[in-house]
Amino acid sequence: MESPVFTGDFGFRLFLKYPLNGMYPVPGVCYFSFMKIIRLWAVLFCLAPLAIAAQDAETLYNEGVKLKEQKKVREALEKFKKAVSLKPDYSQAWYESGWCQNDLKDYKGAIISLRNARVGWPNIPKVWFELGYAFHKTDNIDSATYMYNRCLELKPDYSNAFKQLGFIAYDADESKKALEYFAKFEGAAKSEITDYLYWYRKGFCLNATKDYTGAITALQRSLELKKDYLNTYLELGFANTRLKNADLAISYFQQAMNLDPKSHVPYNGIGEVYRDIKKDMNEAMNWYRKTLTVKENERKACFGIGFCLNAQGKYSEAIPYLETAIKQEATYTAAYQEIGYSYYRIGDYEKGLSNLKKALELNPKNENARYYAVLVYVKQKNKAQAQKMVDELKALSSRYVAELQKMVDNM
Repeated sequence: MESPVFTGDFGFRLFLKYPLNGMYPVPGVCYFSFMKIIRLWAVLFCLAPLAIAAQDAETLYNEGVKLKEQKKVREALEKFKKAVSLKPDYSQAWYESGWCQNDLKDYKGAIISLRNARVGWPNIPKVWFELGYAFHKTDNIDSATYMYNRCLELKPDYSNAFKQLGFIAYDADESKKALEYFAKFEGAAKSEITDYLYWYRKGFCLNATKDYTGAITALQRSLELKKDYLNTYLELGFANTRLKNADLAISYFQQAMNLDPKSHVPYNGIGEVYRDIKKDMNEAMNWYRKTLTVKENERKACFGIGFCLNAQGKYSEAIPYLETAIKQEATYTAAYQEIGYSYYRIGDYEKGLSNLKKALELNPKNENARYYAVLVYVKQKNKAQAQKMVDELKALSSRYVAELQKMVDNM
């Protein structure tokens, strides 16, 4: 009788039902041969499903990779998830799942996947980078910083880790530190940098560190890559204002207005150009008032109008605008200084000094507030306090010292 083919559990039952070569196992050699066959079959029976699962997991992984290449990230993620369900220690599939979850903004899910990937891939830089990115996006900045730095320990030229560390510094208003990371990013980059947001943030940091020419170069690169990013136009307007390129500055602010007519910032920007560069206070106030139609009681516009009114000798008219600016921002140093000057000019010396002292409290190195304070003390014939202010200006190497010392000496 021909022995049947063994297939799964059914085959095992058939084996017991039908003898090998027409014989049931008997004591002696035949019995031990029989047992060896049983054991071998049992091993194969147990391992076969695992081998099939591993093969299926790899197939699913490869399908996921193809979908990811086709930008079908959500579909790719489903393949990777199925792969790890069949093979829980599949580090590559865990990593790809985490990458897809980051791309889909499921950062908490990405952290779980990437931690699983890290178990089998503890020294793979990209795992640490993606973990850093997920922590960064969930505002776990200390963890993100640690992950990015660990990535760089494993691969010192991992350029995007430098960029992300620069972005962390940018978000923390640490412009100088951000620029240091940005320089390392550019040095490590293997291809052209086409991230408009990177160039914008670099330009912003250069403006913050007063490198306005460098800022313009970076911001123009950002503009080449994305024509409709409002903030790039605003920063270009700011840089050109600082370089006293009045018409260029106005042009950029006007382009910003075209992109977002409801933004008050470009109106203020043009107002500042007319106030500080063109010295046209009436036109400056026209633009500041346009700001107030977009955003009522906006602090910079109120300050700007108050400043212009002071410049025109309309001190009493300036005070309400400056008071509004201070109500909007209780730490507005320039507004305290300007209203202090207004009160000094209308002869209310006590209120003048009170506001000037507040300006000095907020900014102990403020030279203009001390300058006006000396003028008040001279009017009050308080030579001791006037001299004290002059001495403080000397310590600051102020350009006002010679002028004010002469006034104090003549008291």
